[in-house]
Amino acid sequence: MLILYLGEEGAEKVAGILKQVLEQKITGYMNVVNLAELYYILSRKSKKIAEEKEMHIRRFGVKIVPVQDDALWREAALLKAKHSLPLADAFVASTAKVLDAKLITGSDPDFDNLGIKIERVGV
Repeated sequence: MLILYLGEEGAEKVAGILKQVLEQKITGYMNVVNLAELYYILSRKSKKIAEEKEMHIRRFGVKIVPVQDDALWREAALLKAKHSLPLADAFVASTAKVLDAKLITGSDPDFDNLGIKIERVGV
């Protein structure tokens, strides 16, 4: 989502994926930890922009995944311990793993060799 909202390389691909979510062709997920990360990064520019983009994510139909699922936070902790990932990256990876979903990401090598499906959009 940051690729899209910060206008980085791959933004068009992310927009296309969001369109598929909106049209209910695919299901989109975002962990609440990663939503918080997006919100704080965008709020550094403007709280209004952060609120606007958070609302857009929900309107597109992206399902916000809570952390109350023990399997999710435990998997995030294990991934962080084993692979020295930043905490937010561990949560996005664990969400993909637990939900058997594809992780959409840029060129970040942190997600290599985690045993999850990845689609790179900002390469």
